[in-house]
Amino acid sequence: MSIVTFLSDVHLGAHSPAVEAAKERDLIALLDGLDAGSTLYLLGDVFDFWFDYAKPPRKHGPVLRALQRARARDVAMAFMGGNHDYWVRAGRGPGWLERELGIQVLEDPHLARHDDLALLLTHGDALGGAQGGYRAVRAVLRNPVAIFAFRLLPSSTGHWLADRTSAASRGSHSQAALARYRDRLRAAAVRELARADVDAVVAGHVHAPERSEHPGGVYLNLGDWTVHRTYGRLAAGTLSLERFTPSPPPRPRPPRSDPPGSAARPAGTGPAGR
Repeated sequence: MSIVTFLSDVHLGAHSPAVEAAKERDLIALLDGLDAGSTLYLLGDVFDFWFDYAKPPRKHGPVLRALQRARARDVAMAFMGGNHDYWVRAGRGPGWLERELGIQVLEDPHLARHDDLALLLTHGDALGGAQGGYRAVRAVLRNPVAIFAFRLLPSSTGHWLADRTSAASRGSHSQAALARYRDRLRAAAVRELARADVDAVVAGHVHAPERSEHPGGVYLNLGDWTVHRTYGRLAAGTLSLERFTPSPPPRPRPPRSDPPGSAARPAGTGPAGR
């Protein structure tokens, strides 16, 4: 039985050092626990910012090495860019993740088939069409001319700009707006499920874990890794929402106690000392 894992919205690099250390620790544990020969889909915003410079940021090294270890176990991987890490191909030809790790890059949306199920995979920021002002912003950010111009910036400047923009974006949405985004994405997923060739929609983006059944199939939102530590899993034809729980540390062994009457004798009192 081949297991398929779905993950999105880890936002590596977005938070304080303590939060990042915990996210990274648990993500590496998840990656190191993937079964050999299984499949992993990374459905956007795994990185809070990724641009295909010549070398990846050093801070992502531990996670990239965990991905490399999984690839060495024949875990098949596919990556779909989100609204924070779309630029895995910033030039002509394959990007770093493709060249160095052998990760397949997918367009959004992507129709995959596993266990005789047709799965529509999407990050979710534009399912059914981007809305409002974000439609223009998304078009600019994905425009080849804009990508070429951004590539001319030193990588340190590019990361500085991305960090400031991301921080400003995180604090700009009210709870009512976030609820509207969740409802809009669910409604778009239900419309896709009405198609005869789709059995399930798997999405992320709104950081709200959900598994709901509809007349056309299952809508699975992967939630996020910062708050919920949730991800999707397909095994034996069942699509489920899982919550990562780290393994407890091994219990220390109690100190060895000698049986009564077996205390060591002072030197020279044994038979050999007589």
